[in-house]
Amino acid sequence: MAQTASKIDQVQHRAIDQGEITLLELVAALADVAETDGEVVAAVTDLINSGRVQLVGNFQGADVRVTSR
Repeated sequence: MAQTASKIDQVQHRAIDQGEITLLELVAALADVAETDGEVVAAVTDLINSGRVQLVGNFQGADVRVTSR
């Protein structure tokens, strides 16, 4: 998870430089270093719900909820 935290920092710095990144770019960047899909989901959920990543458009202000099957 430490490697994922480092990747999150890299993605955030890139987002600051670019102004915005897509959700797909965020997921792809995290998937490059995550060991499982669950880790990607957990990281994206945390980033959105903590406010470190802000969604725009139809999903602006939305929280992400994860349910297990």
